[in-house]
Amino acid sequence: MGKRFDSLVFPNGTNKAFTLSYDDGVVQDRRLVKLFEEYGAKGTFNLNYGVLGYKNSNGPFDISKIEKEEVKDLYRNQEVGGHGLYHSDLSNLGEPYSMYEIIDDKAGLEKLVERPLKMFAYPFGFYNDKVVEQLRIAGYKGARTVKSTYAFDLPEKPLILDPTCHHKDERLMELARDFCEKPSLKPQLFYVWGHAYEFDGDNNWNVIEELLKYMSGIKDRVWFATNGEILSYLEAYGMLEYSVDGSYIFNPSCEDVYIMTSFNTIECLKSGETTKIKDTPL
Repeated sequence: MGKRFDSLVFPNGTNKAFTLSYDDGVVQDRRLVKLFEEYGAKGTFNLNYGVLGYKNSNGPFDISKIEKEEVKDLYRNQEVGGHGLYHSDLSNLGEPYSMYEIIDDKAGLEKLVERPLKMFAYPFGFYNDKVVEQLRIAGYKGARTVKSTYAFDLPEKPLILDPTCHHKDERLMELARDFCEKPSLKPQLFYVWGHAYEFDGDNNWNVIEELLKYMSGIKDRVWFATNGEILSYLEAYGMLEYSVDGSYIFNPSCEDVYIMTSFNTIECLKSGETTKIKDTPL
């Protein structure tokens, strides 16, 4: 084998991925999910099982929660994540109670969607080492903060996952254009978050529609995926097993993984199979 440089690429052969994350399970999610599906977007909706069905339309805008009975159908093409049973500040609770908030929320939501939850969003963005460890014990693979990076780096610590920006950020479309138009030699992730009720409060549903419309125009160059799908893919990539000389790569994971080798050659490493990599010149 000659000198070779392998790098991760996403399932459609691109090195760029786009995901969204929205919290609280509010009734405005119904409209937001329709927009996601109209433009082919994918996201993770983080819910509080203990307050689903709660009604609160007395303020300047409605912050009522969706009903338990509609969760599975509403988010059928998206992802449901945890957000704490009652949206408490987990970092300021005793360990038994914070674990209860995490576990009971996860158990209730998993019964509704009939699959294990992978993602969590920290209520108020508050967390500490105790909470991070409790999420790991509960089986979560990733947890989103509220700290904007204004960057497109892949997560190094999935349980402390900082997004690119909030949808209200004045740099939103600038970041979207930079992400899509500027070439990159390494894989990138554009990660936007928020609350759907904010669109009513700020009277700016046009903001998210403009973003989704723009991103949908370059779907052939960006992988649209949920938070959990992206983390699972990165985990599978990290599990690849190489022979000493790099001629053979075994993929022990349950999903196909794509890599780009020298001279822009894309290889599909099939789940459970060993792939022989073609020789490349020095």
